[in-house]
Amino acid sequence: MIRYYLFVILLYYLCCSQVIASQDAPSLETQLISSHRFPVNAMRLNNNSALDNDIEKIINKVNVERVNQRIYFLKRLAKLKVWPYLKFETFLNLGDTHPMLSEIKHRLYLLGYLKQDRSAKSTFSAALFNALSRFQKHHGLNPDGIIGPRTLNWLNTSPAQRADLLLRNLHRQQDFFSQVEQEYLVINIPQFQLSVVNQGEGIFSSKVIVGKSKRPTPTLSSEIQSVVLNPSWNVPRKIVRRDLLPKIRKNSDYLDEENYDVFDYDGNKMSLSEFNWSKLAKGRFPYKLRQRPGPTNALGLVKFHFNNEHSVYIHDTPDKALFNESRRDFSSGCIRVEKADELAQWFKEKRLANKDTWHQVIKNKEGNKWFKLKEPLAIHLVYWTAWVDENNQVQYRSDIYDKENVIYKNKKPQLDLRRNQTIARIVNSTR
Repeated sequence: MIRYYLFVILLYYLCCSQVIASQDAPSLETQLISSHRFPVNAMRLNNNSALDNDIEKIINKVNVERVNQRIYFLKRLAKLKVWPYLKFETFLNLGDTHPMLSEIKHRLYLLGYLKQDRSAKSTFSAALFNALSRFQKHHGLNPDGIIGPRTLNWLNTSPAQRADLLLRNLHRQQDFFSQVEQEYLVINIPQFQLSVVNQGEGIFSSKVIVGKSKRPTPTLSSEIQSVVLNPSWNVPRKIVRRDLLPKIRKNSDYLDEENYDVFDYDGNKMSLSEFNWSKLAKGRFPYKLRQRPGPTNALGLVKFHFNNEHSVYIHDTPDKALFNESRRDFSSGCIRVEKADELAQWFKEKRLANKDTWHQVIKNKEGNKWFKLKEPLAIHLVYWTAWVDENNQVQYRSDIYDKENVIYKNKKPQLDLRRNQTIARIVNSTR
């Protein structure tokens, strides 16, 4: 009899244990996130502490292992989860309700941005707001916690597409870092950021404004050879035609008001008061324009000159307001630097031969003074739309020039799905 009761008790215990285990057992998706052996789990990939810092991390190296691990995770997630395209014609904010919010929450959960949200599935909760803000920062968006077209576009980017972006960019970054100089200046165009790197350590960074899509900033490598204080601006012919002539047609005094000198093609300076410039601007306008140095000069107070076939350079700007925008593709191809004065000071301390003349030019506000560097500094304009930063956080940026499809038009990266075995090479897609 005693044995019978012991058997019944044991059987009851086993049954209860099975029920509890079935209730607590994580879903296959949860197992995929929690069991994958990242250096940190998916939630920690998107931790709050580093995201609260408004200063963007400098990309000064590529950690192949971390990128491989993230690609592997995304490829496995792509096999598990269908990622249907979401579309709606409104903005969603905290407190709103919408049937698609349930799917959005689930995607943020799978990508590691959102813990289990116990609020109603179709309600825009505070937890969703905070997760979206972090998601937006990782994608170079304004972290306002609002679901608009740009945020929805990234929410629609599938795990397979994300893995593909990481792999394509890994290939480019490996090529770059395998041959880069000990000290250099790099501008990542889609990131809208300038960085100075010395022996693998970032020592300076600044927001930048790059060219708009119709006038893109080119990718190139060169050397900064000179710093120009109080620069004058020789206006490129295309900018004269596209931007200035319409303004001159509307205002005959525009050239005088904005401190422009006018020259004929023989180099003779024209008198501004002797001609009706609004009328002349309606014709061929066979003149060259140069804006005099000063606080309203389009190049600001300093220019950093490097030789290149595209006639672009980096420079200061009198209009600082646009640096507050999260997406900063507003120029005609040149790069405007928010902290141009600080960058100029760095050049003065580290690369300038004659510092006394420098101080004299600033003190006396002399115009258009060129300073040759005692040693040129390598400069690289690159185009990276995805990477894993030093905090092991995956970062994406918008393909503002639609280059991803152009660079690899007839090629694709090859990925071996065996654990952590990403092959970062490009193969022909003719199969």
